[in-house]
Amino acid sequence: MSKGYMGRILWVDLSKGTFHTEHLDDALYEQFLGGYGLAAKVIFDRQKPRLSAFHPDNILAMMSGLLTNGRAIFNGRWMLAGKSPLTGTWGDANCGGDLAPAIKESGFDGIFFIGKSEKPVYLLIDGKKMELRDASALWGILDAVETENRLRAVHGDDFRAACIGAGGERRSLIAGVVNGKGRLAARSGLGALMGSKNLKAVCLRGDHQTGCHDEAAVWQHTTQFLTSLETDLNDFGKKMKQAGTAGTLTDSTTSGDSPLLNWQGVPADFPAEKANKIDLFSVTRYETRKYHCYGCPFGCGGLCMIPDEPLLKETHRPEYETICGFGAQLLNDNIESIFMVNELLNRAGIDTISCATTVNWAFEAYAKGILTQEDTDGLELTWGNHGALVALVQKIVAGEGIGAILANGVKKSAEHFGGEELAAPMHVHGQELPMHDSRSTSGGLDLGVGYETEPTPGRHTATFAGWDQYKHSDHPKNRLFDKFRLKSRYEKPVDDDHEKQGERLRGASCAEDIINGAGLCNFGFYLGPAPPLVEWLNATTGWRKTFDDYLLVGQRIKTVRHAFNIREGLEVAEIRMPERARGNPPLTTGPNAYSGNVLAWDDAKKDYYRAMGWDEITGRPLRETLRSLELPEVEKALYGE
Repeated sequence: MSKGYMGRILWVDLSKGTFHTEHLDDALYEQFLGGYGLAAKVIFDRQKPRLSAFHPDNILAMMSGLLTNGRAIFNGRWMLAGKSPLTGTWGDANCGGDLAPAIKESGFDGIFFIGKSEKPVYLLIDGKKMELRDASALWGILDAVETENRLRAVHGDDFRAACIGAGGERRSLIAGVVNGKGRLAARSGLGALMGSKNLKAVCLRGDHQTGCHDEAAVWQHTTQFLTSLETDLNDFGKKMKQAGTAGTLTDSTTSGDSPLLNWQGVPADFPAEKANKIDLFSVTRYETRKYHCYGCPFGCGGLCMIPDEPLLKETHRPEYETICGFGAQLLNDNIESIFMVNELLNRAGIDTISCATTVNWAFEAYAKGILTQEDTDGLELTWGNHGALVALVQKIVAGEGIGAILANGVKKSAEHFGGEELAAPMHVHGQELPMHDSRSTSGGLDLGVGYETEPTPGRHTATFAGWDQYKHSDHPKNRLFDKFRLKSRYEKPVDDDHEKQGERLRGASCAEDIINGAGLCNFGFYLGPAPPLVEWLNATTGWRKTFDDYLLVGQRIKTVRHAFNIREGLEVAEIRMPERARGNPPLTTGPNAYSGNVLAWDDAKKDYYRAMGWDEITGRPLRETLRSLELPEVEKALYGE
């Protein structure tokens, strides 16, 4: 192919142990790009509705992006997609690392797994050779890091692997899939879906080349962008290059972006002098070398070593979400404990965001007497107790005692122990909220609408709030954000012009689907210079689309993912955050305090629905919208013949 994509996908039937290559029409890529866009189309068309969470006929997709293996940069993201065992909604998870190019080098844009193996297996692709190999010596014995080490020792260091740990094996509803010994496709609980199929890992090596319509043009835009990154990097970009997201903790806690004490606290509860103990230099001083995902010139990750800790002789530097969730939120300023928790969860293949939110609920429940020491196996879950934190996470990883309950996330934990009127389980339709506060008076509205309307609910990466600035940028020198302001992604107030507000929300939402369909990293869009996204896509494929054309593609992808939830029988308009996250009752102190009515969440959601061409009350896509988006299969599923 000479258009950036391979034009085919691989089907692996784990029940039968068979393989089938399917060739796809060019039109599908033009309509859905790659990544989870293409996966959404395939799964919607092929999967039976309303299957139980672990039914063998549920499809698990492992996808590269449309720009993967080309000469664009920040193009190293791979994605999982399928029905989420955690929420029952459409599920997807996004990851960096080094797996994305290996999928395409194997000759495919994505690999689709169906069925269930009778025994643990792993998929091996070596050039044109494909086989399912016995994984009995790995299952229940080796963690995710050990599994990757074993596979590469057996097959060669040039193989790339992704695998589940103990979390996925035990079908923990907050389990993800691990690549690069510590990068996780973590959200939506898709590691549990992979585990339910008795699929331990994929191990890939290939030599297929990815074509390009005009490689010289792609490279010209890339070199211009690289030059602008050297000269026009904003303050956020400089911090990212120095310490990655680990360098944003203090700014986040002091600005009110970080929800503290299970969303009850304010910055005064964890002041800057404490935040600095788990931020920036306090983290990077352990760094031994930078970690670069595939296709990244930046290297915002880091490999670290903690002296006198055998498990941490080489460990990934924790990201902001992990540091905040197990640090600031719990009033824990012990960075070594956060490193330990991060490594334990990476090896088990468990989502640190979901686990941290669940642990925060447990600490609040303990403080309010809902949990006792009898429930916690003797652990004192008092705020700031980092020793109890590590011990609790060890129980979650091992599936022992209270850990076996918490390993299924905060919704299941609260249902088991009760007391929701006192200790709020902070989730949206089962998916734990991340570490960004939707109550911000300067822009939490956009974030919160995303939490409630995204087909995979409760996701802080569901929208690209800089899309309007991007659209009018002068590539590649226009700065999207001139200064580092942590809430610049969300600083949009409630808008009295409902049509304008709806269009803004639509654009932010659909632009994110373009980014994910292309396989690009979000951070590439927040460093100052504007990435030449449209130019990369057009030069790679030979298309002649405008940014608005691609927004329509994003709207089509979003609508299919959204329609999946409706077809599953969900009342999508009723999916909402906990009242605490909606600011009801409001905070009385701190930067997120305000008086009067809570933010106009429901009005904003209606604005968004109208702009998307969905019914403003039910959220159901209108017939005319589905026809304009050329989605007859969705129209048939939602409206019949």
